Amino acid sequence: MEDLIGKVREKFDLEVNDMADAWKLVEWLEEKGWVVYIITAKDRKQVDAWHPRYGTLFAQFGEVPNFGSILEGILTVALLAKEIEENGFKRTKAR
Repeated sequence: MEDLIGKVREKFDLEVNDMADAWKLVEWLEEKGWVVYIITAKDRKQVDAWHPRYGTLFAQFGEVPNFGSILEGILTVALLAKEIEENGFKRTKAR
């Protein structure tokens, strides 16, 4: 998780200490036109995002974006979307 937090700090100039900080990334995604899907249940922590230009980050490839926590999912999805926003969409292994 510390690695993800460091990458978010570098890419977004944002210090993430809790979900309130992570939610700023969800708001960034929304501003960029991404629709964010968050599903939480016992043993299920899914985060994915869809954009009209790119499709979904995971689901369109048959992947289930299940993370250790919703916080981890938000950080990962935001970093992937930021990469796509900067470099365009190239299909690589998501994680």
